[in-house]
Amino acid sequence: MTFTGQLGSPQTTALVEPRAFTNGLMEAAQAQGAELRAGTVVDLVRGPTGSISGVGLDTGEIVEGDAVVIAMGPWSILATRWLPLPAVYGFKGHSLVFDTGEAIGAEALFLEYQEASGEILTPELFPRADGTTWVCAVSSTAALPIDPADVAADDGAHARLEAMCRTISPALAAATIVARQACFRPVTEDGLPLLGAVPGVDGAYVATGHSVWGMLNAPATGEAMSALILNGQTSPVDLAPFAPGRLRTLNAVQPQPRRTP
Repeated sequence: MTFTGQLGSPQTTALVEPRAFTNGLMEAAQAQGAELRAGTVVDLVRGPTGSISGVGLDTGEIVEGDAVVIAMGPWSILATRWLPLPAVYGFKGHSLVFDTGEAIGAEALFLEYQEASGEILTPELFPRADGTTWVCAVSSTAALPIDPADVAADDGAHARLEAMCRTISPALAAATIVARQACFRPVTEDGLPLLGAVPGVDGAYVATGHSVWGMLNAPATGEAMSALILNGQTSPVDLAPFAPGRLRTLNAVQPQPRRTP
């Protein structure tokens, strides 16, 4: 038996392409005076009172700041070396990008598909304005690599996803695959994001754990965190349900942070 339903309309929904959205936000911030700096953080810097006053890079350089926000997706767990934070786990997903041109309309689809083995997949299809269609499915709890550059697909995952796509859609069956991808979504112990000040450490904040809803909730998260850091409170977003102090901290080895004179 097949069930279908409509979740929204062109008046109530829109599609966001992650790379274009992120680049657009960064360019807008830079136009307002923000600076984008690439580097590997190896420790946090504390001021004379013990509050966080910046980060130390692997080059030996110190980048000073009034606040530090841990927002590294599942790799936020690495910050437990310096801060009393709950664990953030990585839930792996796989995706394919097809060159579909105008063969597929602008509607996003959320489906259920039963493989020959009996396993039920829940693929999501998102046609994009550039003529490609992004399809995701096949999740796993594979180990999170320390280096994001080392993320690789599980054996056979893309083949399963491709076989499903070729079966459910003539347009996808005829389309060329332009990208095969894998990623890790950040999830927490109770499934809710970590948003707010790190308990007991002035100047330290965290914003992660959105699972599959990171891109959707990113603007509201950024606005709320900015208000919290600048004003000490958020409005109209209430961050209390997402406070990091609600979960037990991970018992990681915490080296002594560097202190400024």
